[in-house]
Amino acid sequence: AIRRSVEDFHVILEGMSRVTSNVQEIDRNVTQVLTESQASANELTQVSERMGTLEGHVTSISGLVRTVNRIADQTNLLALNATIEAARAGEAGRGFSVVAQEVKELANTTKNANREISETLDRIATSVTSLSASVTSSVEMMQQSMDAVHITRHSATAIGEDTREFSERLQGALSTFQELDRSAAAVENEVEEIDAIGRTFSYLLELMMMQQTGGQGLDPLTRLTPLVRKSTFYEPSRFTGLEDEYTLDPEDILISATDTKGRITFANNVFYDVAQYEPGELVGRPHNAIRHPDMPRTAFADLWAEIQAGRLWQGYVVNRSRHGRRYWVKATVFPCYEYRRIVGYISIRTKPSQESIEQAIEAYRRVP
Repeated sequence: AIRRSVEDFHVILEGMSRVTSNVQEIDRNVTQVLTESQASANELTQVSERMGTLEGHVTSISGLVRTVNRIADQTNLLALNATIEAARAGEAGRGFSVVAQEVKELANTTKNANREISETLDRIATSVTSLSASVTSSVEMMQQSMDAVHITRHSATAIGEDTREFSERLQGALSTFQELDRSAAAVENEVEEIDAIGRTFSYLLELMMMQQTGGQGLDPLTRLTPLVRKSTFYEPSRFTGLEDEYTLDPEDILISATDTKGRITFANNVFYDVAQYEPGELVGRPHNAIRHPDMPRTAFADLWAEIQAGRLWQGYVVNRSRHGRRYWVKATVFPCYEYRRIVGYISIRTKPSQESIEQAIEAYRRVP
């Protein structure tokens, strides 16, 4: 149940991570929209200002047109007076009368043109005023939109912060559950260890009943002595590597079980602690996962020859932990019988004496 809860937490955290990514994407998009909207608002403001300037120019032109109209009216009045005076002068004023008529027509033409200009300016002024009002309204609406975008951005930022805070809390809860999961695995392993100890005694009794030659083959160093004496092999660099070394405590008892092919089916918590693995992590893996490369193959060949023959093997082995430290053990390995058939092997490891380690090192340097 705890493991399932841990998996559920992982799923939730992945979902929260996606939410955070989406919020960040929203923030980036909103920032871009704000930038573009601000640029558009600035342009509209400039257009509004130019429209105001244009309205001022139209007003000025209208004033000039009115001035020209007044001049045309005065010119028309002068032409009328000139015509009257020319009529009084009779024949002598006829030429002057013609000029006065031309001036009058010119004044009328100017006034008509001014009227058309004035009407056109009025239409332009109306259009400019309407456009200016529309631009002003657009600027106001743009500002309202920007305010709404700002609110959206603040909301997205708040959601992002809440999501991050919730993710951190979930991460803390996940760490707690993972610790509980590890503790549960350790407790479960302890229970399995009790069962393994019980089975160990049962298998030992079965082995004693099956054993035909009591006491033989218990000392591999003694059995290897003839091979060591005849060997021309010598590797003085073995066991001299500059690596951390762990020394077992006297009360350390490492228990492990394998199937007939040497794959680990159980290891107790002390085994995992010394080997620097998590409880249960080595199940299903070959036992040589902790073998030190300096350990000679001859010694393991002797071990397998003994236990596959149904006999108990005892010797000294150097192992290497997950993180590279080496540690020596005194190993006792024996076959497990069920219905007079070997179904696996059990190994019990304890702390060896320093003298035994030194003897083993010297012997192992002389065998391949």
